[in-house]
Amino acid sequence: MADLAPAIVPGQPGTSLLAPFTDPAGGSAAARARSFFGQNAVKKALPWFAGIAVLGGAAVSWGMLAPAPQRVLYSHLDDGERASVVDALDKAKILYHIDSSTGALTVDEANVYKARMVVAQTGSLSMPDTASDGLDKLPMGASRALEDERLRAAKEHELMLSIKEIEGVQAVRVHIAEGQKSVFVRDQIAPSASVMLRMSDGRQLSSSQVQAIVNLVAGSIPGMTPDAVKVVDQRGRLLTDKTNGQDSDRLEMEARLEEKLHGQVATLLTPMLGDGNFSSEIQIELDMDQVTSARETYDKQGVVRSETQQQSQQPTAAAPGGIPGVLSNTPPPVTTAAPGAPQGTPSTAASAAPAPAATESSGTKTYELGREVAVANHGPGKIKRLSVAVALSSKAMAKAKQSDIDQIKQLVSAAVGADLTRGDQVAVIVRSFDTPVAEKIPFYEAPWFASALHYGVMLLGTLMVLLLGVRPLIKALKGDKAKNAIAEAEEAAEDVAAEPPGLAAISPRPRDPPPMSPIDAETLGRQVGLAQHIVETKPDNAVIALRQMLQAAPEENPA
Repeated sequence: MADLAPAIVPGQPGTSLLAPFTDPAGGSAAARARSFFGQNAVKKALPWFAGIAVLGGAAVSWGMLAPAPQRVLYSHLDDGERASVVDALDKAKILYHIDSSTGALTVDEANVYKARMVVAQTGSLSMPDTASDGLDKLPMGASRALEDERLRAAKEHELMLSIKEIEGVQAVRVHIAEGQKSVFVRDQIAPSASVMLRMSDGRQLSSSQVQAIVNLVAGSIPGMTPDAVKVVDQRGRLLTDKTNGQDSDRLEMEARLEEKLHGQVATLLTPMLGDGNFSSEIQIELDMDQVTSARETYDKQGVVRSETQQQSQQPTAAAPGGIPGVLSNTPPPVTTAAPGAPQGTPSTAASAAPAPAATESSGTKTYELGREVAVANHGPGKIKRLSVAVALSSKAMAKAKQSDIDQIKQLVSAAVGADLTRGDQVAVIVRSFDTPVAEKIPFYEAPWFASALHYGVMLLGTLMVLLLGVRPLIKALKGDKAKNAIAEAEEAAEDVAAEPPGLAAISPRPRDPPPMSPIDAETLGRQVGLAQHIVETKPDNAVIALRQMLQAAPEENPA
C-alpha cells in the first residue's frame, strides 16, 4: 500500500480514470466556497471577471459623474427676460447653465421641452405688444389729438420690434416727430425720426446695417427722407454721420485697390527674384468727390432756313407849281386853235410832269442754329495719385546692372498702371535684407501641448487604476500556488488520518514525498483495484486523497 501514492502521477496511464470534477466539500458553505474558488479553472477566470467588473464600474461612475448633454434653450435674451426665465426654472427644479461669454441659456437635453412648457406656462417670456393691441385699447370718443398720439406710438413700437430683430441689437428706442397737418398751412413740416440703439457687448453695426435702419425708418413714414433719420448708439456716437461714412468708404476702397496692386507686383517679381527677395508698398489716394457737369453749345455759323421780302409804293399829292408871286388859282388864258402841233409853255410843261410816288420795302430771314447739350457725371473712386515703392535684395541683384533695375522699374510701372502726368511715383532701390529671427514659442504655449497634457493625464489615470486597483485584486484572487497546494495537502492528510489504517496508507506526504519505483502491470492492477474499493466505500475522502496524489509529483528520485 505504500507504493500507491508514487505510482499514480500526472501523465501516467490511469490518471484520468481517478480525476474528479465534482465538489469535494461536503460540509459548510465556507468550505464549499473555498473549494470552488480553489479550482484552477475558477482561478484563471477570476482575473478576467475582475477586470471586466472594474471597467464596468468605471463606465458607470463616468456616466453618473459626467455632465448630461446640454441644449440651447434661449440664446438672445436681455437681462430682465433672462432673470424671469431663470426664476421659473428654479421653481420647477430644472438645472440650467448660462454661458458667460454669449449669455446663452442651456438645459439638459432631456429637459428641453419641459423647460419650454414651464416658461410658457408661467408667462416669463410674454409676447410683445403689437400696434393693433394699442389701437384696440383706444377709448370711445377720443379726440383727434389723442388718436394721432396713439398712431404715432404704434408706429414707433412697430419700428422698435423690427429693428430689434437685427443681430447684435440689445435694445432700441424710436422717436418720430411729425408736424401738425392742416389745409390752412402752405408749408408743411417734413417728418423726422431719431433712433437710439443699445448694442451687445463687443458688437457694433457696420455702415451697411446703419443705412438699412435709416432706409427702414424712412420707408415706414410717408414723406420722410433718409436724411431726416438720425441713428445714435449707447455711447452717444452719431452713426449716420455722412463724413464718417465717406471716409470709411474711401479707406475701404483704397485698401482693396492697394491689395490688388500688391498682388500684381508680387506675381510679377516672384518668378524673377524669388520669394523673400523683394518687398513692396503701395499708397493710393482716391478722389471721392461726385461731380455732375452739363454743357450747352450753339453753332455760330447759322444756316438760312427761310427768307421773305416785301415792297410797296404809295402816290403822293401834286407839288405846287407856277411862277412865284402869281396866284396859282388863276385860270389859264383862253386858248385859240392854231394850226400845227400844240406848243406847250414852260409853265404848262412843268404842270404836266408826273407826281412823285412813296416806295416802302421789307425783308425777313430765318436762320437754323445748331445746339449741343452734354451732361457728364463723374462718380467717386477716381485715382488721384499713386505711389509705389519696391525694395530689392542686394543678394538677389548681386550681378544685376543699372539697366536691369530700370527695366524692373518699367515693369512695375506698367503693372500698377502708373501715369507720370497725373503725378504718380514709382521708386525701385536695392538694399540688403536682414532676415528677422523668429522668436521660439515655449513648448507649454504651443497648441499641441494642451491636448497632449489632457490625453497624458487620462492615460496616467488609467495606468494608476490598473496598477493600484486591478493588479492587487488579481494577485489577491490568484494567490500563491505553493501555499495553496501545501494547505490542501495538509487538509487531505488530516482527513485521511481519521480513517482506518488501510485508507491512511495511501495518503501522500507533501513534506517527504516517497521515492519513485518501477511500475509493473501486477502492481498497477492491484493499486487500481484498491482505488476502486476506496471510491466505493468512502467517496468523499477518496476524492481528496486521489487529487493530492495526482497533483503532488515527486521532484527528484531519492539517492
